[in-house]
Amino acid sequence: MGAWHVSRMAVATALAVMLASLTAMPVTAAPKDKAKTEAKKPETKKPEAKPDPRVWVLAKAEDTYVLRYGTPRAPDPVFAVACQPGAQLIQFTVEAASGKVKAGDGVALTLVAGKRRLELAASAFRAATEGRVVVEAAVSLDGRVLDLFTEGETLIVRMPGASESYPLAGAKAKLADFRRVCLTGR
Repeated sequence: MGAWHVSRMAVATALAVMLASLTAMPVTAAPKDKAKTEAKKPETKKPEAKPDPRVWVLAKAEDTYVLRYGTPRAPDPVFAVACQPGAQLIQFTVEAASGKVKAGDGVALTLVAGKRRLELAASAFRAATEGRVVVEAAVSLDGRVLDLFTEGETLIVRMPGASESYPLAGAKAKLADFRRVCLTGR
């Protein structure tokens, strides 16, 4: 029994010596351990941006064909270009923040895509959404006007006090069909 007691005493002493040597380690070892600990911490993720639910859709209503950009099944798109082959007209409609434009105003509307630029005289109307207006402009039906949608990656719509931009990728996929029905009526 005495030997067992000495053995436990020897183990306790050895442990005490080891603990003392661990606590006497140089201070420079702590930052390495801290760096390892920090590296293992999970990074805080930034919230992911929700994908834009708006898409380009080609629609027909009586003798009018519309290439519209907005939320599917929404009654009003944020941007639309409509053609009426029988009347030989193309109409641009954009809903934007009212800014300096009020319902009833004449508006200088500029559409830019890539190197193409189209300047139009437009009229502003009250939108269904508070703080927004609908701006419309019509021009003669001409295929060159539709070339606006073939340039660049983004359509930028500018008016006094407001600027909106729309991706053109989805519009380009529907442009051939839209051009065909606008220019031939079929």
